Amino acid sequence: MPRKSNTRNAQGAGSIRQRKDGTWEARFTIGRNPGTGKQIQKSVYGKTEKEVVQKKRKALAALDNGTYTEPTRMTLGQWLDVWTAEYLGAVKPGTVRTYKAQIANHIKPALGALKLQALNAHSIQAFYNTCTC
Repeated sequence: MPRKSNTRNAQGAGSIRQRKDGTWEARFTIGRNPGTGKQIQKSVYGKTEKEVVQKKRKALAALDNGTYTEPTRMTLGQWLDVWTAEYLGAVKPGTVRTYKAQIANHIKPALGALKLQALNAHSIQAFYNTCTC
C-alpha cells in the first residue's frame, strides 16, 4: 500500500524510534559536512516517547534560533588547560602564575573531573562555600 503524501516529516525534522533495549531515540540533522556534503545527524535519548519528542523539539528550536551547542565530553579540567594555553597570552606574567596556581591548587582538585555540561550554579556555589582560597 503506498504511503500517503502528507505523512512524512519535513526534511531534517528527524525521526523517532524505540530501540531494542526499550529506550527511545530521536535523530535530527544539524547541518551538512562541508567537505563531503553528507548530513550531520545527532540523537537524543529518553525513557518515553513523549520525553524524546520534547528533547528533539527543544534541540530543533535551538538550532533554528542559532543557539544550539553540541554536547561535549570535555571536563572542566581539560577546558582550563585550553584556557590557560590560549587565553592568557596578553596577561602579565605575575597574573598568569597566580591564575595557574589557583587552578592547580583549588579548582582542578575540586571541580576538574566535572563535565562542562554538568557544570551548574549549584556546583559552583558549593565550591565557593567549601573553598579556603
